Amino acid sequence: MATAIKVSQCDNELHIIASTGAGSAEVCHLSSGYNDPVSYSVNLNSILPAGKYDLTLVGINWGGPAGFNVNVGGTAYTYSDQNAPVGVVWSKTIQVTV
Repeated sequence: MATAIKVSQCDNELHIIASTGAGSAEVCHLSSGYNDPVSYSVNLNSILPAGKYDLTLVGINWGGPAGFNVNVGGTAYTYSDQNAPVGVVWSKTIQVTV
């Protein structure tokens, strides 16, 4: 079964990185602003070899409100702050199997 990633909110910048003890690969790097909707999806098995990975989500704010909505394999991971500081405001690492 495919492990799907779906991003529906990215204000302002989102990096998704898959890593193992042998190295890492950038799954995606998205930029958006003004709370504009985004729609990005990928099945991890289409871009990564089979195995176990740590998937790290990193949200960066450029100023003002920040918000991220990432669904991985049916589980939603979200962040929202109307007064977020500038810089890395959110990170989450989860384990996935491809």
